[in-house]
Amino acid sequence: MKGIKRLIGSALLIASASVSAEVLTMAADCWPPYTDRRLPQDGLSVDLIRTALGRAGYEVQYVEVPWERAVLGLQRGKYDLVNDWHTVRHEDYARYSRPFMSNRVRWVKRRGDDIHYDGPESLRPYRIALSRGYAYSDELANDEQLNKGFATNFIQAARMLLADRVDLTLEDERTARFHFNRTLKDVSEGLSFVPGEFSERHLSLVVRNNHPQQAEIIEAFEREIALMVEDGTYAAIFRRQGLQVPKSLSLPQP
Repeated sequence: MKGIKRLIGSALLIASASVSAEVLTMAADCWPPYTDRRLPQDGLSVDLIRTALGRAGYEVQYVEVPWERAVLGLQRGKYDLVNDWHTVRHEDYARYSRPFMSNRVRWVKRRGDDIHYDGPESLRPYRIALSRGYAYSDELANDEQLNKGFATNFIQAARMLLADRVDLTLEDERTARFHFNRTLKDVSEGLSFVPGEFSERHLSLVVRNNHPQQAEIIEAFEREIALMVEDGTYAAIFRRQGLQVPKSLSLPQP
């Protein structure tokens, strides 16, 4: 009888915790392998964020919308969270966590083209396609001497490269490799990375300022992500997503 009472008590506690869990809505565009409804647990970033906040008692639901709509929804309080590289664009209405992942951003060219990146001056002779809405860097955005055009996404930019409409495009290395192995698999042999990298960006959780638990959410996320690195959960999520575990598991510094 006592055993039954204990089981009932445990069940009530679990049900109570489930009912009282704060539901947070995270919005993003389709950016594989980080945010994508077609991937396990909606992609690497969502998986990491959902696991970390889940360990702290929050429930994270993911909504996939165009990026500008995600940002507008964060501003207006429709969405609670996004993940993004640090830019000034969110500072008036949201707060960044410490970074939880590094992103290596690289130039992509046609295979065989003799192109090397050595600072902004080296880009001047080339036609460049950038994905609309991406905050690659303020330097790149503000350089009026570059021959820049815009594509809807990396897949379109890559096809523009192959059609000789542009000479370079820019993308996170994991995202580019994801598409090389899937959407662009039949034509990926015609593309290659420019040696080196354009930049290393750091991905953070971004929480709207007018959420009443903003500070608690960020504190819980930073604490649990650090614990996940220590206990192996962080690496296990990379493996679950079919991605190479980072060589260094120390979290990037802001």
